[in-house]
Amino acid sequence: MKTVLGVALCALILGSGALRAEDGGQAEAAASSGHEVAAPAEGEAKADAGAQGEAAAQFATTRAPMPFDVMRSVQFLQDQVARGNDRAIRVQALLLRRFGRTFLEADPAVWRDPRNFRAAILFSLSGGTPDVLDRLMREKLLDESQTALIEGTLAYVRNNLEKAKKRLADVPLAEMEPVLAAQLHLVLGQIHQGDNPKDAIAHLDQARLLAPGTLIEEASLRLGAMLVDASGDHARADQLARRYFDRFANSSYAGNFEARFSAMVTSRGSANAEEALAEMSDVIAALSGPRQQTLYLAAARRSLVEGNLQFAAASAEAALAIPGLSGPDQSRAELYKTASSLGSLKPTQARQTLDRIERAELHPEDATLLDAAYTVLDQIDATLAAMPAPALNVASAKADGPAVLARAEAALAQSSQALKP
Repeated sequence: MKTVLGVALCALILGSGALRAEDGGQAEAAASSGHEVAAPAEGEAKADAGAQGEAAAQFATTRAPMPFDVMRSVQFLQDQVARGNDRAIRVQALLLRRFGRTFLEADPAVWRDPRNFRAAILFSLSGGTPDVLDRLMREKLLDESQTALIEGTLAYVRNNLEKAKKRLADVPLAEMEPVLAAQLHLVLGQIHQGDNPKDAIAHLDQARLLAPGTLIEEASLRLGAMLVDASGDHARADQLARRYFDRFANSSYAGNFEARFSAMVTSRGSANAEEALAEMSDVIAALSGPRQQTLYLAAARRSLVEGNLQFAAASAEAALAIPGLSGPDQSRAELYKTASSLGSLKPTQARQTLDRIERAELHPEDATLLDAAYTVLDQIDATLAAMPAPALNVASAKADGPAVLARAEAALAQSSQALKP
């Protein structure tokens, strides 16, 4: 794969210069070999000259990389990103910068080829300069029927979403080449996610179907699962999340999806912690132990900060149940589990567990959460100490227990407000 990538980039970036360098290298090798080179006979010289002239004429007609050639390489790099090749992100940025000027200076005849026109749209949507499309508009190097597509694309890349929505609504996506149509469906899904989630989901579904296995599908799943879950269809959202983990678990953007997935399951956990944890466990069952632990811990922390103590404790316990938890993660899991259970644990037991946690292994924000847990324990101790002696009998303890628990949970929630993302 690295070889293919290297060849593609060398062919595009170095162009004919690479061929000239190769020819020069062969001549240098011959000269340095130490062997005498015989002079050609007169007839041979004429034949050689004719052959060289023919080769020169053929070389002169060899075309430079066309816009659609460049975009094929960009799309190859994007698919590498979807498979977890972080270097491909930087190479893509270099490629887009390198060929931005080339696109701007291309002969007007280049844009008569529909493949190159599609490449110009994809170039801008992939992060390339929109000046290319400005030139096509300014110099009228396009068919009038393409105006809505160009104006909609320019509005989108310049963050004028209202105009983009209106102009792209006039574009016949069903008649387009699949990859360009998929890219535009993804764009429309992103535009409509706020004001019309139902339409957004439909566009994202189309994007996935038209460009399977690509970064377009990866991005569509990443956004689509969240929108579907927010619509209340948890079963389908889980299906999309499972598909993401099956196909794109190593994507360079997988961390972004994991954060969204944690938020998704945490929002469900407030209603039914046990059911939400079972659904989460089913979705991530095929992932490695460490990846599952990461997701359980992220869900536990988010739930704890949001005051959803039952789901936080359950998620932390799920992380602890998987063998091989590292030292720092072990400390985090113990912290989340204990902090979310302060109202049901004996204060001395909870304090002993917190005392065993290595503070130096915690992230600064988790260290703040540890302090909040100690604050809650201090409040519980103070409440118990303030009770009159008769109130400490068994009957009174049972009666006052829920009130103490409620105050403890409220104190923990209040102490955690500053940690909300």
